[in-house]
Amino acid sequence: MRAPLPQVIATARLRLRPFADDDGPGVLAAMSNLDVSGWLSSVPHPYAKADFGHFLKNIAHPGAVFAIHDLGGFVGAIGLNDEFGYWLAPQAQGKGYATEAARAVLGAFFTTGATDVVSGYFDGHHRSARVLVKLGFVETGRAPKFCKARAVVRPHVGVALTRAEFTACYPHAVQSARLQFRDLQPFDADDLHELVSDWQVVRQLGSFPWPSDPAFTASRSVPYAGEGFAWGVFHAGALIGTVPVTKAELGYMIAPRRWRQGFAAEACQLALNHAFKTLPLDHITAGVWADNHVSRGLLAKLGFKVTAQTHDMSKARGVMADGFDMRLARKDWAATSGA
Repeated sequence: MRAPLPQVIATARLRLRPFADDDGPGVLAAMSNLDVSGWLSSVPHPYAKADFGHFLKNIAHPGAVFAIHDLGGFVGAIGLNDEFGYWLAPQAQGKGYATEAARAVLGAFFTTGATDVVSGYFDGHHRSARVLVKLGFVETGRAPKFCKARAVVRPHVGVALTRAEFTACYPHAVQSARLQFRDLQPFDADDLHELVSDWQVVRQLGSFPWPSDPAFTASRSVPYAGEGFAWGVFHAGALIGTVPVTKAELGYMIAPRRWRQGFAAEACQLALNHAFKTLPLDHITAGVWADNHVSRGLLAKLGFKVTAQTHDMSKARGVMADGFDMRLARKDWAATSGA
């Protein structure tokens, strides 16, 4: 059995919380409009206070069904009982609320270890179809389904979403020729943990422990809140590494199966470009262990110069290890990259 979802989820513009009695007027107003209830399968029309009471008691379970609120108050519902579904009041449509709320709920859902979810829409509901496609849902079949509000059987489209498709469709911050980059999210923790469970990767890092610790990995599977950025690196929708520039220091890791394909250089080039373009830095540093000849060579090609030899504790190796501090000045990067 999967873990429950949080009872309250906050997004940039919305607050998703358990339904309460004071949401009744907003629900009744929306359900009285066939442009809303007419696209739902199990909602009656007309919709009465008793219907809301039944919904509140028997369907709107906290952590499964959420009332959607913006700064103005109640605007809709979203939930994941047997299927994923949502609706928005007319005044809240066309603002991107559906996508914003859905990404938050589905992201929390996939963080629980769930692997897929099903949903659907009545044929002709183009707004809902566009949102579901944007989220990564794919069509699984078509069959007639009864619409209670309109008291008719209507053509219905079934769709399904896997965690992999959801991750692949999650919006990225920037992209290079072959790669996409974005903040890591909690639902990326499993993929990140697979990456840092490889000794070939972790032995060259500074902060990850060995053996790999799921709790530590989860702590890194969130958007970075400090100065700079820490991005996941994605290829064809799959997480293949990370590239942070935090506190004016560059780091990176790439899955061994992707080595010798130029991905590390491509990721570092983009990260350095972005860092010097968006952050008030006159230089960026990097650290490398002495036995990591490939990374030292890559950093040198990027314009980094050795500034000091080091002898520090390697968290993964559990011993003191030799290394180098390296530094890239903004002016040198501009000369090397042509930026």
